[in-house]
Amino acid sequence: MTQHFLHDNPSLLSHVPVTVQVLDVNDNPPEVATNEEVIVCESSRPGQVIQTVTAVDKDDFANGQRFSFALLSQLPANPNFTLKDNEDSTASIIARRRHFNHLTQELYELPIVVWDGGEPSLSGTSTLTLRVCPCQRHGKIRTCQGEAFLTSAGLSTGALIAILLCIILLLGKLGQAAGGRGCLWVNVLGAWMEEMDHRGAEMDGRV
Repeated sequence: MTQHFLHDNPSLLSHVPVTVQVLDVNDNPPEVATNEEVIVCESSRPGQVIQTVTAVDKDDFANGQRFSFALLSQLPANPNFTLKDNEDSTASIIARRRHFNHLTQELYELPIVVWDGGEPSLSGTSTLTLRVCPCQRHGKIRTCQGEAFLTSAGLSTGALIAILLCIILLLGKLGQAAGGRGCLWVNVLGAWMEEMDHRGAEMDGRV
């Protein structure tokens, strides 16, 4: 009956556009936004900021892109690094000690928990890899890239030292056969190595 009434009275019909907004549900945990290793200079001092990190979230910004950070509480206190929440959706990794040495320990792992500002709030844990490297002034990496290349080629530091010793012994034997001229090359090579080590130590001391 109602449809018949409206059909007989077309002036009573109207069309109203309706907009339907689909709201995103906060169902994705955030994670630390980094795809690269964090570099720690051997000359880092206690309280020095190693790197500032942020987070990413697959959910819509309407859920609140406000991130909070902390170290994983289930683990013992980290003696090497701490984390400062900057309260601006970033966090700073800070060294807690000095005298890092890549020969003693090259890699460290740092689990970081990050929370989003959605309802309900979700959290995710990301484990960052920190690599210790010798650095020059202003934090410029000195040898890590070269060591990474040699490692990818299948040559470790010990293998390189062994190869160098073989070269020195070979030059010494050649020197005996050539009347001592090979010993000169050995001395020159040794002096050059000592000079490189001395310069590297001076640069590390000035950082």
